[in-house]
Amino acid sequence: MLVHLYFANNSVRNTTISCDSLGIHYTVSKGDKIVSLSRWDNTTNSDMVVGEFELPFFKKDRIKVGPDGEWQPMRDYFDKPGMLSNSMIFTSNNGMKYIWKDHWGYLIMTHSDDKEPLIKYHHNISKPSYLEVFDSSIITGLDTILLTFLIAERKKRDYEGAAAVSAAS
Repeated sequence: MLVHLYFANNSVRNTTISCDSLGIHYTVSKGDKIVSLSRWDNTTNSDMVVGEFELPFFKKDRIKVGPDGEWQPMRDYFDKPGMLSNSMIFTSNNGMKYIWKDHWGYLIMTHSDDKEPLIKYHHNISKPSYLEVFDSSIITGLDTILLTFLIAERKKRDYEGAAAVSAAS
């Protein structure tokens, strides 16, 4: 079953991510310096924070996974596949190992040992952006999958912005 998770806008710091047909609803919000990801819990009728991250300019990046998680450096949370790679390997809350990587301008997620995309991000300007989920079995790991997606996409945008500035000078 193909699932689309739609973004209310093109921000990865202040937006909602949802699939109404499956009752999936996440809120991304940026406070002073910390970006939080919350999931709507229909049993309690409230938002539950599932993770947070901080990408400070002069300090080390850090992440907190889960509602009761501890802050940790991102370099301790993500595995790096290679010295020159921008890919990010992580273990989701469903226990599976995944990797976010840039594939011809699209951010995709695969199993860490596979090439077939499980998720592909479609970044659009004139219509809503969305994550296309090819394997619905990964929905059980959505909390950490979305948290790590937000980090991977933010880093990709920062990298592209720095490259554009460098090319212009």
